[in-house]
Amino acid sequence: MRNKSAGAKTLTALALVLTLTPASGAWAQAAPAFPPGADYAGVAGSAAENARIAALCGPNRNARDGYAPTPLRSDQTRAPQVKSAQAFTVDVVASLDRSVGMAVLPDGTLLVSQRAGGLRTVDAKGQVSPPLKGAPEVAGPMGTSNTGPVLDRDFARNRTLYYGYTTAPAAKGAAPMGHILKARLSADARSLEDIATIYEAANLAPRRIVQARDGTLLIASAEVASGGPFPQSLSDPRGKILRIAPDGAIPRDNPFLKVAGASPALYALGFRDIQGAALNPATGELWVGENEPMGGDELNRIRSGGNYGFPLISYGRENGGGLIDGGKTVQPGLEQPVYFWTPSVAPSGLAFYAGKAFPTWKGDILMGAMSGRQLIRLQMKNGHVVGEEKLLMDRCKRLKDVHVGPDGLVYLITDESPSEVLRLRPAVK
Repeated sequence: MRNKSAGAKTLTALALVLTLTPASGAWAQAAPAFPPGADYAGVAGSAAENARIAALCGPNRNARDGYAPTPLRSDQTRAPQVKSAQAFTVDVVASLDRSVGMAVLPDGTLLVSQRAGGLRTVDAKGQVSPPLKGAPEVAGPMGTSNTGPVLDRDFARNRTLYYGYTTAPAAKGAAPMGHILKARLSADARSLEDIATIYEAANLAPRRIVQARDGTLLIASAEVASGGPFPQSLSDPRGKILRIAPDGAIPRDNPFLKVAGASPALYALGFRDIQGAALNPATGELWVGENEPMGGDELNRIRSGGNYGFPLISYGRENGGGLIDGGKTVQPGLEQPVYFWTPSVAPSGLAFYAGKAFPTWKGDILMGAMSGRQLIRLQMKNGHVVGEEKLLMDRCKRLKDVHVGPDGLVYLITDESPSEVLRLRPAVK
């Protein structure tokens, strides 16, 4: 990973701790109306498909939002709709308490984290284990304040995993605390052992953890407020990607180490709520799926020291419909998304497909969508989206996490109570 100290220095003009608060309305404007236009595609890919899915699943909560800001580049949004030649079957592997994330163990067993806290395993026959001993209790904003488990790259040898969560404030008026835990999964997969907290911070809201090729941990921390301003603070963890070593130490090539007052763990800033993250296996780059408040959800390729703009620029709006910073979408020095969605689909889990079971999907991105109630397949070419396929919409399910197993099959968790664990496998001809 490259040191972007020059880019970091350009950010010193930004206040380290902005004095504006979300309630001040400094970024928000009055809420104009944006009725859908004649070419409106909804969240299902076409007006006709949107109507069909609405009749099947009920109206989508974003279906009448016609806000469609002009992209900087023509390939940033509404790519041509494609249809895969790959037929597949969907298996419901198991049903369990509302869940938020998973990892696929080398033997194919799923290790699932749950919204209310705790971890369970799900075997190939769909047997759900009791809660694993040693998993922490969680509490925090939006009820999804745990992330992982993430398997260490040497898990087959060391059985090490990482897990992020928040705990309630220690006192009234205090901030919630976010924690990154390192532990070892017991040989019988019934408990966590050698548990250690390797990083923690006030207002850290860990959503996703990814281990980079160099072994460091990249931690996506959310901003819950719809208008900021904390994602532009260099010292506050909200709306950031942080980078730490596997033992919690700060890597010496982190991009903001020499910026006075900046968090030494800071790697990239200017995000709202990242709920999907994965390494591109071809390049080792981190890619993320980001929820903006109302439309403008983003797919971003992350670079060290980058500022991704929120809430200075956005292709979305405040939750109440007001424009963010006057509707500005471009500003020098701020990164543009690779791709964005209007109306909102609410990105969740994200995975690059590199397996053998679905050869026509190789190199594509699979991304879950919560309010969009779909699995999105993004056809990729040279780092750009050239086609989009909307899958599983007939199931009418919010999707929370997406993984590709060692067998090349695709595993999903639905975002509901209870959650379903789904498996996609090639259809038998």
